[in-house]
Amino acid sequence: MANKEWEYGQIFVAKPDVFGGLPKNPLDLRKINRAGKAGWEIVSTIPFTVSQGEVKGSFFVLKREVTDEDKDSDQL
Repeated sequence: MANKEWEYGQIFVAKPDVFGGLPKNPLDLRKINRAGKAGWEIVSTIPFTVSQGEVKGSFFVLKREVTDEDKDSDQL
């Protein structure tokens, strides 16, 4: 079995509605959907809060398998 190599990335989704109850508007997940089409999958989410407890947004941590094409690229 060949060893797989992974690359990781993150997307920040800005503030949903203030905590308490369901959001009035859905999160704008266009970036997440574009990443999924490019082979990325979500491995974790991390809320970003301020000291008073208000949620300011979420970090979505993603990964995808590195392809031979990616290995030949000069870009990081």
